[in-house]
Amino acid sequence: MTICCIAPGTFPFPPAPCTSVEIYLWHLARELSRTEPLLLYGKTDAVRADTPVSYLRHVLREVKQHSSPPALFHVENRIPFVVPIKKRFAQTPLVLNLHSNVLIQDLSPLTLRMSLSRLDALVVNSRYLQGDLLARYPVLPKEKVHVIQPGIDLTQFPSRFSPTGAALRAKVRARHQIADDQQIVLTAGRFTPRKGIAELLDAFRLVHTAQPQSVLWIIGGRPRDERHPFHTLLREKAAGLPVRFFGFLPHDRLPAYYAAADLFVCPSQQPEAFGLVNLEASAAALPVVATGRWGLCESVAQDVSGRLVEAFADPAAFAWEIGRLLDDPQGAAQLGVSGRNWVERRFSWERTARQFRALYARVRT
Repeated sequence: MTICCIAPGTFPFPPAPCTSVEIYLWHLARELSRTEPLLLYGKTDAVRADTPVSYLRHVLREVKQHSSPPALFHVENRIPFVVPIKKRFAQTPLVLNLHSNVLIQDLSPLTLRMSLSRLDALVVNSRYLQGDLLARYPVLPKEKVHVIQPGIDLTQFPSRFSPTGAALRAKVRARHQIADDQQIVLTAGRFTPRKGIAELLDAFRLVHTAQPQSVLWIIGGRPRDERHPFHTLLREKAAGLPVRFFGFLPHDRLPAYYAAADLFVCPSQQPEAFGLVNLEASAAALPVVATGRWGLCESVAQDVSGRLVEAFADPAAFAWEIGRLLDDPQGAAQLGVSGRNWVERRFSWERTARQFRALYARVRT
């Protein structure tokens, strides 16, 4: 059967600047295509859609003209695409893969009800998100909501203790003049208040007082306006500390920075569906300190891949867990190795694709 996978169309696929949604679909489609024909649609330089409506119209026109009509639609993270697709392909099963509960909250009740009622299956990336959606939207039958967690390409994120990872580590640390005895605390994500960067800076001030050899690296896009209030706040909180703001880095450059670091922190202050970035850090054998709520508890295994912080709004709670790991490099290294082994056992794209194939077979019967 031919599967038609449709990306949101807002960003292109990697290695171009994009979000975790495009990265996810790129890896999934590559794995699915090993066993069945696949049509993959997304934004490229050749497709300059001004709006989601014009983008989807262009995609469906292409699908109609294709010699082999799809046996199934796989839509990535765009609920408003469901009704237009079903109007044109009423008999073709449609699976929606939803990455979070953020975008769904902006939809009108009518759009939401019509879309959810026409789905053949809804895939979510965590048990947390499954429970949240079923509680919020009674129109969703429980049997239609399936949990399939993402995978990680371990070849893309080498362990910092492997020969490849060690070489990357030495290169990046030398480039940024990091001494052997300095310890890098790393975070990466969107540059928004919900990601907890301000709270992390407060925590790091406490950490650095006790561990003056520590430095903080922050990867993520910054507001274009340097006078943005949030940017001003972060500059004030970082004053006098060894903090480096890297801004946006392409996804294919991140493995080198994971390898260079000694610890990864995910201090989110608002609900997260899963936390793929934590798996990337664990794949690199970094111990992870993360907020102990929501779907983040499914991307970090307590005392296996890292430490979960229950009092996530308290910088001192994060500082305590970060400081404990920095004080015990051997224990932190063991936690990092344990985390990579956990990711290797639990999160492969082959496993994710196998679960999707099984779901596709069910909705087509």
